[in-house]
Amino acid sequence: MDIGKAKQEAEDLVVRLREVVSTLRQVAPMPARETKREQLKAVADSIRQLEHKHVPVPDDLQGLKGKLESAIDKVEKHQVVLYFLREQLSQVLAEIGTLGHKS
Repeated sequence: MDIGKAKQEAEDLVVRLREVVSTLRQVAPMPARETKREQLKAVADSIRQLEHKHVPVPDDLQGLKGKLESAIDKVEKHQVVLYFLREQLSQVLAEIGTLGHKS
């Protein structure tokens, strides 16, 4: 393979990986995820209390619970992709490391 072409392909891959990581991290910021978990816990607790008292649960409260669960699920799926990328990049770095050092 032509060295110039190989270098350009490597640069293009790095740019694309950075774009993917940036996009995934924007969807799954840690503070927002933890806030949503806390909100879901509070909503779920409220629903349980109402059900325990045999009080009808408002549709809006049920809807909010569903939206929070969906948002958390989406974030977790993005996080799985980030973990996958990290694992794969670690393997690539290990392969590169076995090539020796630059003279």
